[in-house]
Amino acid sequence: MARILVVDDRLEVACAIARMLSDHETAMETDPRRAVARVEHGEHFDIVLCDLNMPDMSGREVSDALAHAHADPPPIVVMMSGGENVDSLFATGRAVLIKPFDGEELREFVSEMLHDTCGGVHHHLA
Repeated sequence: MARILVVDDRLEVACAIARMLSDHETAMETDPRRAVARVEHGEHFDIVLCDLNMPDMSGREVSDALAHAHADPPPIVVMMSGGENVDSLFATGRAVLIKPFDGEELREFVSEMLHDTCGGVHHHLA
């Protein structure tokens, strides 16, 4: 079981994703700054699933802040967005999830990310 943080400014989306991952320990944040603060203050997450387009702080900014949070080990950051943002998603240099996705796809993706020993490999669900 992994600890997963879902960061999405839309509560209903964050809740739906957390429900899909009920076999893991999930936390949700609709405020990206609070999500970053949790990691900066020592809370451990194996994976952070982060929406790309959020007000106040973009997913890319969240990803950059998490990279500098000195977490040990650092969480795997996965960027999420709709299909219209595919180029922007891949430009983040992070693993990506393309919305919409279903629970089975998400669970397989998370399992793959947790067991991937080939760092830097990009994955996506289309």
